Amino acid sequence: MTGQADIFIADAFDRMAGIDAVLREYDLSVFAGASVAIKANFNSDDPFPASTLIDTVRGIVEAIQDQGPGRIILAERSGMGETRKVLENRGVFALARELGFSFSVLDELDRHGWTEVQAAGLHWSRGFFIASLFVQADRVIQSGCLKTHRYGGHFTMSLKNSVGLVAKRVPGFNFDFMNELHGSPDQRLMIAEINKFYTTDLVVMDAT
Repeated sequence: MTGQADIFIADAFDRMAGIDAVLREYDLSVFAGASVAIKANFNSDDPFPASTLIDTVRGIVEAIQDQGPGRIILAERSGMGETRKVLENRGVFALARELGFSFSVLDELDRHGWTEVQAAGLHWSRGFFIASLFVQADRVIQSGCLKTHRYGGHFTMSLKNSVGLVAKRVPGFNFDFMNELHGSPDQRLMIAEINKFYTTDLVVMDAT
């Protein structure tokens, strides 16, 4: 897939005002009636800037809700820590109850919740699995954090955030995909390859 992306940068002295300013530059009407999947960054239970600030999630969800979407679901797989506990501690469950959106703990999906990716030229020795809800959603939003990788020290903006929607293990499939990723000299290529097999419509990155 090729193409161009519009990039908007807003003053972030007031975080919520900055998020609002960025979102007003985007045609949010595309979310009307759509099923919307959100991938924030809750890789661990560490506070911002290691994890997406819950206020950022609030700003995104409220802006999308104003458009009358069919459904909003936030999904996550934490690489460090138990995902359900991380989402609870970071305030995701409380916010979901308050605003009325859904959430999915990806570690708890059965085999049917994953879409297998196999393609020529992949640097993944056995392919990989993407959470099906990101493949099937009408629209996908990412809200990552601007930080380097723990392994290698490189940063790839929102590309790395996609690792959290790929399975570490899939029921009935005896393989640790994250162990392969983190031990591979082709890690950056493998991260890029994830992003070829689903579409992100909007990225909101808090770089304060």
